Amino acid sequence: MASLHSNIDIVGYASRLPGANTSEDFWTLLRDGKCAVTSVSNDRWPLARFGHPDKSSSGKSYTWAAGQLDDVWGFDPSFFGISPREALQIDPQQRLLLQLVWEALEHANIPPSDLAGTTTGVYVGASSLDYHHRFIGDPATADMQFMTGNTLSIVSNRISYIYDLRGPSFTVDTACSSSLVALHEAISAIESGQIDTAIVCGVSLLLSPFAFIGFSRATMLSPTGLCQAFDANGDGYVRSEGGVAIVLRSKPGQSAQWRTKPCEDPGVRHQCRRPYSRPVPALALCASGSAA
Repeated sequence: MASLHSNIDIVGYASRLPGANTSEDFWTLLRDGKCAVTSVSNDRWPLARFGHPDKSSSGKSYTWAAGQLDDVWGFDPSFFGISPREALQIDPQQRLLLQLVWEALEHANIPPSDLAGTTTGVYVGASSLDYHHRFIGDPATADMQFMTGNTLSIVSNRISYIYDLRGPSFTVDTACSSSLVALHEAISAIESGQIDTAIVCGVSLLLSPFAFIGFSRATMLSPTGLCQAFDANGDGYVRSEGGVAIVLRSKPGQSAQWRTKPCEDPGVRHQCRRPYSRPVPALALCASGSAA
């Protein structure tokens, strides 16, 4: 357990980062001083179609150097009571955070059932909608769950819904500072006594070539594939992806005004009912299941 603030503890965490599938792997990566920058893999989009070494080429990226997760497509929807049909419409950012929140609660030794129906808050930093862009080439692939699956506000709301959390739930988009601002909002809510438990997440996945193309037109990306901040050899930055979830709790006795408690509002209970009463077959989602 780590202390984030004099009255707040980090009781659990989980992460999925380039070159590190677990938080323990990440510490090893840092300790060994390894570089996790590789290149965008062909399962993301047709690299040859959108790439060109000439920086002046319109509609192309001159580099695919990136920090990339090993697997952004694998997901078992039945574990979370989601149908395979709906899962295909859900942004992998949402799917990744559902898994990381479960792992963070495990790390905190908090059974998810203990938080169900409580005023636990969810604060997520996110700003990209790459998966949404994949449907542009073939709009017919968008199904009825497309909007809820590809809207930033639902990134946090789906966590609250799946885990039956009744506290504040919102997504913060302040570009590069999104996760830090989400963390600030969670700390403020705990300090004010509004809640005593918060789940804070940050996520960004590279699932579309469009941002690479835009940054290439602005010559912001490093052609050598290295971030060399404050160095004379710096020639741009490298895009990366990942997801992190942490669980915050006020220290015992610090939130007497408003302790986490079940929500007793019948209307809210009705809105938060799970739509699936039976499990569905497991499914490992892959890139071929959506429009490129």
